[in-house]
Amino acid sequence: MAKYRHSLVGAGIVIAVILFISAFFYISYPVEARTALQVYVNGQKIESDVPAQIIGGRTMLPVRAVAEALGFRVEWDEREYKVYITSGAGGSYDLPAIDMNIPIMGEPVATAEQLRKLLRQNNPNAPDLVDLYLQIGREYGVRGDIAFCQAAKETGWWRYGGLVRPEQNNYCGLGATGRAATGEEDLRGADPNLVWYEAGKHGAFFATPAVGVEAHIQHLYAYATDAPLPPGKKLVDPRFTLVKRGVAKYWTDLNGRWAVPGNGYGESILNDYYRKALAIGNSGTGYTDDKIRALQIENELLKAEIVRLKRELETKSK
Repeated sequence: MAKYRHSLVGAGIVIAVILFISAFFYISYPVEARTALQVYVNGQKIESDVPAQIIGGRTMLPVRAVAEALGFRVEWDEREYKVYITSGAGGSYDLPAIDMNIPIMGEPVATAEQLRKLLRQNNPNAPDLVDLYLQIGREYGVRGDIAFCQAAKETGWWRYGGLVRPEQNNYCGLGATGRAATGEEDLRGADPNLVWYEAGKHGAFFATPAVGVEAHIQHLYAYATDAPLPPGKKLVDPRFTLVKRGVAKYWTDLNGRWAVPGNGYGESILNDYYRKALAIGNSGTGYTDDKIRALQIENELLKAEIVRLKRELETKSK
C-alpha cells in the first residue's frame, strides 16, 4: 500500500495554473500571525527553500514542496508562465500492490516517459515502439502501456533469442506455433500486403513496425471484446478469427490462452513489467537537465514573489 493517500491521485492528471496561483495554496481561514510556518504532510514535516508564510492575512504554502511531498511532479513553463502539476511523479511512496484485475481495454496509465526509461534500462539498443503502442492502443481502446509490457516479455526486451526474428516486426509471437511455416498459410482475411508467412520461418511477418504493433493490439482486441474492428481499420492479425471473441476481459485471463500452459502469464506482465514502469514514475528520477534548470528558475521566481508581496504589504501599512 502507498504510504500517502490523497484526493488528487489519478494517472495523467495535469493542472495548469498561472504563476501566482502556482506559488501558493490559499487557506482562507484565519491563522495565528507568524512570519514562518511549519508544514506537515501526513505527519511528516516538509522542508522548502520558500518557507510557508502568512502575508496579508493569507497562509501561503509553496506548491512545489507540498505537491512533491504528495508524489506529484511540478514543472515550470517559463514561456507560458504556467506551472504543470502531474500525478504519479515522485515522492516517498511505496509502490502499491498491483491489482490483478486490470482490464485489457482502457486508457493507458504508464506514461511514454516511464515505458521508455524502463526499455532503455533493459535494452538500450531496442527499437523505440512506445509511442506506437500508446497511439494504436488508444485507437482500439486497448491498454497500449500494458501491451507494450507484454511485447517486452514476449521478445525478451527485443533481444529475441527464440524462433521469431527481429526483422519480422512480430512483437508477440503471432503465428509462432513451434512448427516452421510453409509460406502458404491462410491469412484468414488479413491484408496480404501487410502480413505474410515465409517458408522455413516461424511466425508471421509484418510489413512495418507499426503494422506489427497493430497486429498485436488487434489480437488483444479479439480476446477482450466481440465488437468489430474500429471503422477504417484493416485486419492485419492473421489469427484474429481463431480467437473466441470476448473471452479474456482481463490480462490475467490470457493465462492458458495466449501462452500454454501459461500459468501466471498475465500476472507476470503486470508484476514484472508494468509494475516496474510505474515504479520509475514514482521514484522521481530522470528529470532532464532542461527541466531541472526550469524548476530552479521557478523557485527563484517564487522567492522573488514573496519579497514583492512583503514590500507591497509594508507599503500599504505605512
